[in-house]
Amino acid sequence: MINFLNFQFDVEQGLLSQEQQFVSLNHTQIQLLTLLISEPARVFSKEEILAAVWQHKVVSEQVIFQNISQLRALLGESAIRTFPKKGYQWNIPLEDIGNVHSITEPESASIELTSARPATNKIEVKLSNATSLSGEHKSASYKKRSYNSFIYAGVILCISFFFIIYISASSAFNSKHFAYSQFDSVFLPLTLQSNKKLAQETEQLNQLLSSEFNIPSNKLERVNEGQFFNSPYMTYHTLQKDNTALLFSGTLYKNYNEATKLSQPYMFELLIQGYERQWVSYLYAQDMTELSGKVIEQMRILSNSRYFIQQQSANVSAELVLLNGQFPLNLSVLQKLAERFIDEDKFDAADGYIEQLLTLSTERQHALYYAYGKWLKGALFAAKGKQALALALYEQANTLFSDTLLYGLQSEVNKSLADLAHDNRDYDKVKAYLYAAASLARLARKPVQEIQAYTLLSIKAGKFGFEKASYDHLYQAKTLLAEYELDGSHYMLPFYHFALFASTTEEKQHFFHKVLRMPVTPDNEWVFFSAVEALSKLYLRENNFRSAKTVIDQVKKPALKAYLDAQYYQANGDVSLAILSAQDAFNVSRTQHTLWLSLNSALLLLELANTTHNIEVSEYRVFIESNANLSWLQRRQARLAQVGIAVPAL
Repeated sequence: MINFLNFQFDVEQGLLSQEQQFVSLNHTQIQLLTLLISEPARVFSKEEILAAVWQHKVVSEQVIFQNISQLRALLGESAIRTFPKKGYQWNIPLEDIGNVHSITEPESASIELTSARPATNKIEVKLSNATSLSGEHKSASYKKRSYNSFIYAGVILCISFFFIIYISASSAFNSKHFAYSQFDSVFLPLTLQSNKKLAQETEQLNQLLSSEFNIPSNKLERVNEGQFFNSPYMTYHTLQKDNTALLFSGTLYKNYNEATKLSQPYMFELLIQGYERQWVSYLYAQDMTELSGKVIEQMRILSNSRYFIQQQSANVSAELVLLNGQFPLNLSVLQKLAERFIDEDKFDAADGYIEQLLTLSTERQHALYYAYGKWLKGALFAAKGKQALALALYEQANTLFSDTLLYGLQSEVNKSLADLAHDNRDYDKVKAYLYAAASLARLARKPVQEIQAYTLLSIKAGKFGFEKASYDHLYQAKTLLAEYELDGSHYMLPFYHFALFASTTEEKQHFFHKVLRMPVTPDNEWVFFSAVEALSKLYLRENNFRSAKTVIDQVKKPALKAYLDAQYYQANGDVSLAILSAQDAFNVSRTQHTLWLSLNSALLLLELANTTHNIEVSEYRVFIESNANLSWLQRRQARLAQVGIAVPAL
C-alpha cells in the first residue's frame, strides 16, 4: 500500500482511494500510475512508457500525453513532472504504509460499463531514499508530518467553511458529485405516471439514487421526469444556467426478452442532458440495487467527459473516441460512435464500431443493443445506397425491438423504413410505416416521436405532390402539440412548413417570424437557420435590404452568418464583399467539419466567380467533386450545371 498526499494506492490490486473513497481509474491509468511510482526518481522516456503500458499495441505518442493529463486532473498538476524531449517523472513524495487496511472495490465498479480490470500481479514498488522512513529519518519525518498535519487541518477547515457557504448559496443545482468529476450529476426523480405497475421498484430506485445525488429541489415543482424526456434541453436550461452539471432521469421497464427476463427482469432507459447535448443509455439489472449501481457508474464515467459541452463537431467526435479508448466495453459509447461516424460518412470506422457493438451485446445477452446494432448496420447500408441490404437489416431490427416491447425504438426504426420507401417512390409504404411509427410512439408514451411521425408524413406527402394530405398531416401534428402541452421549441418545425405551404408572401413572412420567436435548441437549430435564410431571401427579392439584414443578424454562429451575409451582398450587387463573406464561411466551416455549409459556400463562390475574374475557383471545384455525395449533387443539379460540374446519373 503506497501513500501520497491524501491518496492510498493498493499496488497489488490496482485500486486507488482518497480518504477511504474509491477513485475510478481505467486499466491504462492504473498501469501508468504503477509504472511511474515504481521508480519515482527515474525519468521514463516515451518509448519506455509505450513499451510498459501499451506493450505491443500500435498507438501514437499522443495517448501518453492524454493519459498523463488525466492522471494530473485526478491527482493534481504537480503529481507528474514533464522533462521536455526526455519524458515524465513522478513528483510527489511516497510512503510505503504496507497493507494497513484493505480497499475493496465497490459493487458498482464491477458492472457492465466499467473498463477491464487489470491483472492482479504483485508489483514491487521501489522507494527513493528521500522517502525512506528508517532510523533517524523516520523520527524527523514523523515530526514534519505532524506539523504539516496542523497546517493541512487548518486549510481543510477554511476550504470546508467556504464550501458550505457556496453550497448554501447554490439554488438550482446543489449537487453531490464524484471525486474529480468535471461536472456535477443531478438527479431528477422518476414519476409513477408511466410506471404504475412498477411503483414499488420506482420508489426504491428513487431512494437509492437520491441518496447518491442531490436534486434541484427549489425548482422541482416546475418539472418532472415526463417533461424532461419531452424537452430535455429546455428542462436543463430552465434549471441550470451554465455548463457545470449534468441532469439525468430515466424510465423503468419490465424486461420482456425471453432469454434474459428471468436473470435480468428490469430495463432502464437513462437520459442525461448536458449544456449542449444529451445521452441515452439502456441498462439491464436483476434488482434496484444492481440498477442503481449501473446508473452511478455510468454517471461516474460521463461526468468526467467534455462531450456535453463541446461545440465543434470534430471535438465531439474526438471526445467519443477518447471515451471508447478509456471504456472499450461500454455499449452506449459504441452506439454513439457508430451513429456519429455514419452521419460523417466515415463508413469504415462506423462499421468497425457496429461490429464491436454486435459482438459485445451478443456476449452479454444485451438484446436491446443487439437490435440497435442491426438498426445501425441498416443505416450504414442506406447511407451507402445499398437499399436491399438496408431493408433486410431494418426489418430484423424492427422484429427484435418488437420482441422486447420497446415501442419507442420500434417507432424510430419505422421512420427509417419510411425513408427507404420514399427513396423507392412507394408512397403507400411511406404512409404505412409512418402511421405505424406514430401509433408505436403513442404506445410508448413518447409524444415528441408521435408528432415527428406526423410531421415527417406531411413532408413526404408534399414531396410526392399530395398537397392536401401534406397540410392535413401537418395540422394534425400542430393539434397534438397543443394536446400534449409541449413547449415552444417543438412548434418551430410545423410553423416552418406552414410557411412553405403559404400561398402569399405576407403569409410566408408571418409564419417565418413565428419560427424565429420560438426557443432554439440543438435539435431545431437547423430549422431556425433555414427560416432565417428563406425569410431573408423573401426580403431581398423585395429589395428590402434593411429587413433582410435585421433577420440575418439574428444568427450568431460566425460561419452561418458569413454564408447569409454573402447572399445578402450578392443580392445587393457588392460582389467583392460577397466573395469575402463566402470565403469566410467556407474556411471556418471546413475547420469545424461542417460539410454541408462548406459545400454550399463553395458552390456560391463558383457562382460568384462567373461575375468576376478576381477569384481562383479550382479549390472550390475540387472540394465539391471530392466531398459531395450524390444526393447533394442531384438536389443542386441545375446550379452545378451553370458552373460546369456534371452530376452523375442514378
